[in-house]
Amino acid sequence: MVLRKNLHLVLFAAFVAACLSCSAAHADVRSTISQATRGFKDVKLTCRVLYANQAELKKIGKDFPKSYEFKTTTVWYKSPDKMKMVGKLGMLKAAVVMNGDRKATFIPALRYSKKENIEEEPHKRQTDLDIGIVTDSIWRDYIVVDAADDHGSDDAVYRITFVRDNARQKKHVCWVDAKTLKLLKLEKYESDGSLKSRYIYSKHSLINGLIWVPGRVDVYNQDAKLAGTTAYESISVNIGIPDSEFKI
Repeated sequence: MVLRKNLHLVLFAAFVAACLSCSAAHADVRSTISQATRGFKDVKLTCRVLYANQAELKKIGKDFPKSYEFKTTTVWYKSPDKMKMVGKLGMLKAAVVMNGDRKATFIPALRYSKKENIEEEPHKRQTDLDIGIVTDSIWRDYIVVDAADDHGSDDAVYRITFVRDNARQKKHVCWVDAKTLKLLKLEKYESDGSLKSRYIYSKHSLINGLIWVPGRVDVYNQDAKLAGTTAYESISVNIGIPDSEFKI
């Protein structure tokens, strides 16, 4: 009886130690990313579609191909919660603006405008992570389940697992270069654990000696088929984008 009790105590102590170790690693990863990117304020860039396979894009989501219909899009992002995207579809100019919990879509030529409150729909919000930039926003905009060194990689890489507050069964996993903090890969999963999409980031540039921004993003669907490729051009960081740019 005493032996069994002692064994239980040993197992419990080992469990607690493992939890504390994971918690410490999680805190260390966040601290490293937060400190290294604390000077990042805003970014402006042009996103150009290089390749789009509509059939393969639809496997990711029925509306997913729509974003690839705009061959060139200008993107403004200002930390922590402002984004603006302007593109042309043929002769039609369209703009999507996000400012905190508000989102608006404008198509001037059609006199179309839609405004909505997305406080309860965080999946409609986009951040610097959607561009391919790693900052403390992961912890601010998601629930981080785990963040630690990826021991399955030959290089020093952080593996961060996170979920949205309103979809905790659908995990996201990203891999970040531990030395440079370049975002290398992002995977999104369905609630049943199956892979939904995989994003591969490459051709990074260190802008203003401050933040690494990818120059190319390849998107693969659940069948590991390349569905779309975009390139980032004319990248500018910390240019002092005014709040008026995100007026709704």
